[in-house]
Amino acid sequence: MSRKLALLVALLLAGLFGAGTAVAQTSDDVDAEFAAMMVPHHYQAILMSELAPDRASDPELQSLADRIRTEQGLEIKMLQGWQGRNGLPVTDAPAAYEELLGMPEMIEQMGMATREEMDQLATLSGPDFDRTYLDLMIPHHEGAVRMLQDVILHGSDQELNQMAQDMMSSQKAQLAIMQELQQSQ
Repeated sequence: MSRKLALLVALLLAGLFGAGTAVAQTSDDVDAEFAAMMVPHHYQAILMSELAPDRASDPELQSLADRIRTEQGLEIKMLQGWQGRNGLPVTDAPAAYEELLGMPEMIEQMGMATREEMDQLATLSGPDFDRTYLDLMIPHHEGAVRMLQDVILHGSDQELNQMAQDMMSSQKAQLAIMQELQQSQ
């Protein structure tokens, strides 16, 4: 694991998951780590959603997956732009995602799917795909909501705070749709 990602993981764990006072965080740290960790988090949602057009059987799920893919792709670009404007290293989504997959505890805490779950999803189609997609994407969005709450409460950057509030609204709306779809299966 790269030193940068290891540090960000330690900071994120301390801030998000109550690791205590072992790592002191400033609000600037919260902002930086949020952006660095949300990029690969969103990237996984895009990868999952890119499977839906050919595999999902429910048109509403296909539409939702397209919305997730589009919105989170734009949000990654916004987060990377924010990083660049603030003199921070710009997170490479595929590379950071691959590194996160090697940290099972971290991806579990972030609500992300494991490599094995992603591989399984790619083999499914029809109602099996729909069910598994929802079973994976609901906790994925719940993880994002926790991350968003943390940066909204503890971050200091106004621009990033507004982005996080907008993302929160979108994530919660998508969660409600997914929960409704899951109940109707």
